[in-house]
Amino acid sequence: MLLSEVVAGLRQLVGEQHVLTDNASKVLYAQDVYAREAPAGAVIQPQSVTALSQAVKFITEAGFAVLPRGGGMSYTKGLVPVEPDTVIVDMSGLNNIVEINTQDMYVTVQAGCTWKALHEALAQTGYRTPYWGTLSGIRATVGGGLSQNAIFWGSGQYGFSVDSVLSVSVCLADGTILDTGSAAQVNGTPFMRHFGPDLTGLFCCDNSALGIKTDITLRLVPTLPHRDGVSFCFRHFEQQAAVMSEVARQNLVTECCGFDPYLQAQRLKRESLTADMKSLGGVFKSANGLGDALKRGAKVALAGRNFVEADAWSVHFWVEDRTQAGIDDKLNAIRKIAAAHQATEVANTIPTILRGTPFGPVNNMIGPNGERWAPVHTLVPHSKAVIAYQETEAVFARHRASIDKYTIGIGYLLALVSTNVFVLEPVFFWPDELHELHHFAIDPGHIKKVKGFSANPEATKAVQAIREDLIALYSKIGGVHMQVGKTYAFKDGIVSANFALLKHLKQYVDPNNRINPTVLSL
Repeated sequence: MLLSEVVAGLRQLVGEQHVLTDNASKVLYAQDVYAREAPAGAVIQPQSVTALSQAVKFITEAGFAVLPRGGGMSYTKGLVPVEPDTVIVDMSGLNNIVEINTQDMYVTVQAGCTWKALHEALAQTGYRTPYWGTLSGIRATVGGGLSQNAIFWGSGQYGFSVDSVLSVSVCLADGTILDTGSAAQVNGTPFMRHFGPDLTGLFCCDNSALGIKTDITLRLVPTLPHRDGVSFCFRHFEQQAAVMSEVARQNLVTECCGFDPYLQAQRLKRESLTADMKSLGGVFKSANGLGDALKRGAKVALAGRNFVEADAWSVHFWVEDRTQAGIDDKLNAIRKIAAAHQATEVANTIPTILRGTPFGPVNNMIGPNGERWAPVHTLVPHSKAVIAYQETEAVFARHRASIDKYTIGIGYLLALVSTNVFVLEPVFFWPDELHELHHFAIDPGHIKKVKGFSANPEATKAVQAIREDLIALYSKIGGVHMQVGKTYAFKDGIVSANFALLKHLKQYVDPNNRINPTVLSL
């Protein structure tokens, strides 16, 4: 069947206005934050699960590849097609809040719902999901978060996004809709994850290699009324990592992030006084009463833009509890750990502002002057955090000539997941032209103000070489990854028996390899 025939059939199935074939759409929807390769053959925007199911069956039977796209905020090519004429499913039309069930403590949403929309829908209920979104949640979707195993809001206490999932509904390559968990019981509802083997887990962290998620059910927990944060500066990574790891082991925080001096400076350059004022508005809204609002706002205002030392590493902790006494107890415990490692406490501006505006604009997709931006990451046990950092620094030393030649800036973002995971994320900034996705996703007012750069493929090639060396290094030291996509060499980094099992599962649910081919090396 010709692509033109497939397009004509899709218009019948999902509606004329929900099939995009213009060149701009085919280019935009086929790229992520880092990669822009072959354009899509067409983009469809189904408005119902039935339309999605029928369209996927039609596409795969015609022999074409199909892959879903959420908010496009990832950077490992999980949603970037490898075959010409791939049909991309824009999931934004499947964005409904299906059910909020506070009696049975779950919420069901369609996969195209953003984390911000879910958070706002639950705001007045007194409950939230344990993990409740990534910082890019204004655009990032719940389905994408599960495919990529996203982290941030709630991760310090509750783990990864997938750890909050009870059930998923998935469209397989032949259009079959499969339910998991207790929803698979013939008379059941999606209130429990483990009903027999954990099929829910198979369709998480998979970049939709096995099927396209349509509906997702997440646990609910009470929204705790008391929140605060604390920040510290350190002279070197090893000092900061020791504090972060001990805080994690003591299970004291709901979120944590850390920066090296370079990334800290980039953040301060990018933000403006106007942005600070907007952030203060969020701080006031999130506070517990007028007195608390004034207290928090005054702290932020007095700290100004010099709330951390320029040449220091910094870490920022968020805490929640039912009572103020509980908050004070956690903060005192964190301060005791930090003091044992000669940390310097600084104004908690970052925890205060980010918690006040948890889903702000995604302007950090570029550098302060319009540089391209992309990370690479590894997840390691606490015992390997320092090793991972030191070996990373050795890689940078080997690439120092090209780093200097192409003016590549490198920083570190650090995070914790639950009690047992240390996240090390080197972040790259380099001069190159921005892509269509940057212009689409970033605030127009912000992107107009940045300098920007001309095309610089050699600089991008140099960044890619460093990233590839880091990926090889992290595999060597036993590090793992969240959004595996097509960037991390999954097949090379997993024992053969496990990969063989996944391959057999892929062949069963997608015998012709039409759902997102080559993702996870499948």
